[in-house]
Amino acid sequence: MASPGRSSRLGSARPPHSSYSLHGAGPFRTTAQLLIIFNPHSGRARAIGRAAVERALTARGLDYELAVPGSPEEAAAAATEAAAAGRTVVAAGGDGTVHIVANGALAAGNADAELGVLPLGSGNDFAASLGRVAASLDAAAAALARPRRLRVDVGQVHGREYFINGLGIGFDAEVVRTKEGKSVGALGYTPTVFRKILSYEPRNYRVRWSGGEVDGPGLMLAVMNGVSEGGGFRLAPDAALDDGALDICWIDPINLWQFVRYVSAVRRGTHGALPMVRAWRCSGLSVESAAPISYHMDGEYRQLERGQPLTVELHSRRLQVIV
Repeated sequence: MASPGRSSRLGSARPPHSSYSLHGAGPFRTTAQLLIIFNPHSGRARAIGRAAVERALTARGLDYELAVPGSPEEAAAAATEAAAAGRTVVAAGGDGTVHIVANGALAAGNADAELGVLPLGSGNDFAASLGRVAASLDAAAAALARPRRLRVDVGQVHGREYFINGLGIGFDAEVVRTKEGKSVGALGYTPTVFRKILSYEPRNYRVRWSGGEVDGPGLMLAVMNGVSEGGGFRLAPDAALDDGALDICWIDPINLWQFVRYVSAVRRGTHGALPMVRAWRCSGLSVESAAPISYHMDGEYRQLERGQPLTVELHSRRLQVIV
């Protein structure tokens, strides 16, 4: 790690531990080893503020630069440049921020690209799979100061965009779409989940992978690298980030009474034995539907054109993450 006292540059000399916006900034240059990409709109970030983040980092003696990008594109570009230069890129926000920063780091093409996480979102599902990082802001800063590293798998859609925690098709994607751009309260996604189950109409899907196929109506299909999504729904309780496999959870259409009865089982991760649930593991799959396929990646909503299939492949141990 670079020693404190060095100067950094974003157009002019600045002291270490500086905060700045990337709005209109040009090429990013600095000597600090850590680039903290801070999302002030993430759930917890709004509550504690940037100053609390900087206090936690400074208390651990970390040499860092804190950037507040003006758009996802700026965040990804800053992550790409930093990772290409061999710096550690830290996503300070929720799962959506992690998604954007991870994609930026992976785009650098650096096999040793390194990602850190300061979990400041409402759900923090990816951080929950990282052990001590999820405990608190101070614990996450401590992990950056004394890093342990794990090479994790990443999924990729259509050979382009990556996901690091999970991809969801159907009902959970609709929940994400409904919450997009809105704040998530203390109860997280749970109220929206209960509201959407009343109106959601399951679609027909054909899911194929090496060794199997499912064809028919489904409430949702979760393609998991991490354990949970939606702020603690443990759809893949046995998943591991570095096991070279995606954990798949398919749920058949259910009625409101079944939903109310079994939603707590999904929270606990004990839903695997339920008759409407199918689970398997694979390294890639394809999904077809007559309707446009709606999906999310790490909580970021996407939709395909009608008739366009969705293809997912796994890249084993593709990204180095601080745990």
